[in-house]
Amino acid sequence: MKENKIHIAAMSVGAAVNFVLFAVKLYIGISSNSLSVYLDAINNAGDILVCIIALISFILIKKLGGRESARAQSLCSFVVYIVITVTGCYFIYNGIERIMYPMPVSYTYKYAAAISATIPVKILLGLFYRKFNKKAPSPVLSALERDSFLDCFVTLFSLMSIILVPMVQFAADGIFAVITGSIITVGAVKNVKKEILFLVRD
Repeated sequence: MKENKIHIAAMSVGAAVNFVLFAVKLYIGISSNSLSVYLDAINNAGDILVCIIALISFILIKKLGGRESARAQSLCSFVVYIVITVTGCYFIYNGIERIMYPMPVSYTYKYAAAISATIPVKILLGLFYRKFNKKAPSPVLSALERDSFLDCFVTLFSLMSIILVPMVQFAADGIFAVITGSIITVGAVKNVKKEILFLVRD
């Protein structure tokens, strides 16, 4: 019962933090016309969805125990990695489209500072998941912890993109989107396979 409450609290905080990050990045992405920042916002929207799914799952498995609880959490982890995989593929698709059809990006120090500030927030969220995972171990929290730290690199790429595009006058944000999407997709697919193996095991 106590572990379940910890899991629910972690998902609630995760959803709230990611919503704030999503709102900030979406505004900057649309205002600056930066594909990388926009996709970073979509990535946070995916994190919100994951937290909500996990929250519902933890509420539903509240009465389960032992093996069934472990399988339910593994199923939730599977959904988490599926969402991450779809997000990665979305990055790749939009990155290729931007490379083919470049668009001007508006760079300001204000936008760069705001994006930079979101990186430590995501690091703290990852550490938050790690702390809660030590109190109440869960594959879902482990997945979200890894995703939070990976998101820091996604945001770093977005920051580099929004700075570089006006300088080089080339679709650097499209290239960064393809690279980021490829890294995300490969890692997520590996974890999807791992969770499938666990779920089909007797």
